[in-house]
Amino acid sequence: MNDRVSADNIAINVAHATMEADAPPPGFAPLPLRSGYMGQFGALYFDAARGVIGTRVDERHLNNLDIAHGGMLATLADTAIGAAMMRAAGREPPAVTAHLGLDYLGVVRPGDWLEAHVELDKMGARLRFATCRLMVGSRCMLKANATFAVLSDPASPSNPG
Repeated sequence: MNDRVSADNIAINVAHATMEADAPPPGFAPLPLRSGYMGQFGALYFDAARGVIGTRVDERHLNNLDIAHGGMLATLADTAIGAAMMRAAGREPPAVTAHLGLDYLGVVRPGDWLEAHVELDKMGARLRFATCRLMVGSRCMLKANATFAVLSDPASPSNPG
């Protein structure tokens, strides 16, 4: 007997339940659901006018102290920074996280609406730098500093492979 549920079913069910129970604030629209690791994260929303990603913290995001897990907060910051860089770079060429520094400044609780505010510091040809603040209302809960490395084209002369 196999009691496992496929990842596809979990992502669909989770997003459906989240959107019904905890609607986002005005201005936020749902982002498409992802597969893989981010498919398990839950629903993310985007406010295009402000360039902000948001999510409602729920039970899946909690640690044993019933507060948001530090890894969940790091994932949201990393994801928001990467998305902001993709928007700014027009998706070409892609970049990946090379360094992520985190300062945890407050406790995020179940039911909190959590927003990721990203500032792009430098968009270089090889390295990109950004800062993200995770906010609950006017309170900063996490500050992240990131360096992303631009992926080179596998066929380029700098990567003879």
